[in-house]
Amino acid sequence: MDVAYEIVRWLHLLGGAVGLLLVPGPLLTKKGGALHKRIGKLFVLAMTTAGASGLVMALLWLAFPRTFQPAGSDGEVAAIRASGMFLATIGLLTLCAIRQLVRAPVRKREPRAAPSMLDLALPIASAGFGAVTIVSALASGRGLFLVFGGIALFSAIEDLRFVTRPLPSRMGWWYQHMRGAMVAVIAALTAFLVFGGRRWLADLVPVDARWVFWIAPTLVIVPATEIWVARYKRRFGERKA
Repeated sequence: MDVAYEIVRWLHLLGGAVGLLLVPGPLLTKKGGALHKRIGKLFVLAMTTAGASGLVMALLWLAFPRTFQPAGSDGEVAAIRASGMFLATIGLLTLCAIRQLVRAPVRKREPRAAPSMLDLALPIASAGFGAVTIVSALASGRGLFLVFGGIALFSAIEDLRFVTRPLPSRMGWWYQHMRGAMVAVIAALTAFLVFGGRRWLADLVPVDARWVFWIAPTLVIVPATEIWVARYKRRFGERKA
């Protein structure tokens, strides 16, 4: 069991690292071009591996907290399970983003809503775990749990709206594709800052301020993404300048 867990953990690390390295490719290449699609497929594979393996690890923490105790845990079963719930929420958030990234372009050919079981199951699970994480945050006073639980819950609701309703506009699929991609980028960059930052930036950032690593990508990329989407809406004639 320990060997299997280590394999899953290394898959998680490898998937996140490869995904982060591939981030510039789809952003800088011509949208819809062959290179954009090829790099995008590799990015999807890497981030799916990271999200799915993270979810497996989290479920093991929840089911066997004493056996698979996360590093830095204080040994309390409740604390370990709370950490597992948090990691599961992030894993599901990542998988939902990748699913939207992949499925949104299909709506270009099929504008009517026809969600698959996976299109529904992922956001429903993400909403459920996000809600439980919010409750855990309110009970324990953990601000990060509250932030990411709220993000997961809000994103899941938006994903369900997208997959169960007709396209809100002709290019609605494009905007959903962009948002899914950028949420996945946030996941990869946050993991890098949280775990890499502790090692390489430890001397520059005080211990009590390292929570910034968790929220900085979200605070920067979410507004930037909405500005980017607004720019394309004006370009496509779906929003006034």
